[in-house]
Amino acid sequence: MAYAIGVASLCCPACRLIQRAPRCIDCGADTTALADLTRSRIEGLTTVPKQPPRGWRDALALLATVFGALGAAAGGLLLTNSPAGMLLGPAVGIFGYRKQFWRAALKRGPRLGPVPVRDHPEGEPLIGVAQPFERTLAGGAIAIATTIATAHGVIARAIDAAPFWLVLGDRRVLVAGACWVAGLPTQRRAVVGALLREIEASDLPLDQVGKVRLQVLRVAVAPGDRVAVLGRLRDEQLAGVGGYRDSLIETVRGEPGALVWIERLEPAPAPRGR
Repeated sequence: MAYAIGVASLCCPACRLIQRAPRCIDCGADTTALADLTRSRIEGLTTVPKQPPRGWRDALALLATVFGALGAAAGGLLLTNSPAGMLLGPAVGIFGYRKQFWRAALKRGPRLGPVPVRDHPEGEPLIGVAQPFERTLAGGAIAIATTIATAHGVIARAIDAAPFWLVLGDRRVLVAGACWVAGLPTQRRAVVGALLREIEASDLPLDQVGKVRLQVLRVAVAPGDRVAVLGRLRDEQLAGVGGYRDSLIETVRGEPGALVWIERLEPAPAPRGR
């Protein structure tokens, strides 16, 4: 079930899930190295030098500059009704002369833009209490999702989870396999640098300006948390439980292309006293 934090070096450009697989376990898109997630985007206008015209083109440019300057001087005089308006002529002439040595160009640069937040899947979830199965993660958590986002969407997301029991009253279901963890955040912070090292995503191409505007959301499912689980429910044989009949356990197991949705919920409201 752990497939991102610790060894992750690839990322899905479509859903931005950090993982190890060559194809995204969620959407099926080809994954890529973290450093290759950027795309070239227009940032503005700039100027680049160019060779001035030669031959008849030089003469044509000179005539255009002269007549442009004369026209600008006449127009400035008519619009302002003042000799000062004729200063527009020399300004246009100077601009026309210098324009032959440069041209405007679009300024492009690499940008790591956000992607939309993943939609909640349809279906009726199982709602119960999470309890450890065999092991837990750092801090005793059962599942951890770390999302680096902006106000416009998700930059990257890492998920780690261990198999756990979903307790439904006197019934329990084993939740295992590939998953997507969402729900009520347990932590919000704006410090990104240390977190990138923690989720093995130091190569994520974030510039300094972008880091200031980023926020980190962390969802950690702890033992005793109320969670909703959405996935295919089936019976599986669990080794070491007992006889054949006793070892059949209700299980929700996620697979590539069919992830288990695990959502951390608000605690159940306390019953009102009479």
